[in-house]
Amino acid sequence: MSSTRIEVSSGVERARVVLGAGAVVPRLVERGPSSARIALVAGGALLLGGDEVSIEVDVGDGCTLDLEEIGGTVAYRADGRPSTWTVTVRVGRDASLAWAGLPFVVSDGAAVVRRMDVRLADGGVALLRETLVLGRSGERGGWIDTTLAAGDDDGPILHERLVVEGGAPMVGVLGEHRVLDTVSALGFRPPAIGPACTVLDLDEPGAVSRFLGADTHASPLDQTWAVWRDALSPVPLLTPVVVP
Repeated sequence: MSSTRIEVSSGVERARVVLGAGAVVPRLVERGPSSARIALVAGGALLLGGDEVSIEVDVGDGCTLDLEEIGGTVAYRADGRPSTWTVTVRVGRDASLAWAGLPFVVSDGAAVVRRMDVRLADGGVALLRETLVLGRSGERGGWIDTTLAAGDDDGPILHERLVVEGGAPMVGVLGEHRVLDTVSALGFRPPAIGPACTVLDLDEPGAVSRFLGADTHASPLDQTWAVWRDALSPVPLLTPVVVP
């Protein structure tokens, strides 16, 4: 198991940031008294058959954390060996997390189990973007079992599971589409966006905006991300820190 750890808590002049590198390496970009921006960089080729990637994120009470991925992830042909990608997130009281995910590509012959668990404390909010792509150029794509489970102290907010295989498309799931782009707002009601974006309001505070299509560049969800990201009212980031 290759584990990555990210912890942010409030400080006097600068937030306290604790980083632990696994297959995914976190790099501190900048921070303020209660905020941080961190880039996620692959430490090597990901994902290969048999890889077990674990990422733990802890946003302290009253803190703001921005996670930005540098380059997407490709799950390569696994020759029957599945890989796992497990993310556990805790967002503290009156804290916020914005995670701008880049495409997660499932190549022909890949087999991936991917799960994200998000726990929000009172007043905590999260904004997540996940883009699933079945196959590289000219491919149909492999197999993936992906789950997002989010909740707070009152119970579940959103629980979704999708099991698909690019070479065996299913009507009523993704059909012939190879790109599933999703922006999820958890713990807050995001503002309305333009008619080009489909939005599903959740029973608990939150919403999901989703795109199905053939190409990532056709997705209109950049607009959704920008509008909903502004709604988080982030704490201004101060004191740039460059980490080699």
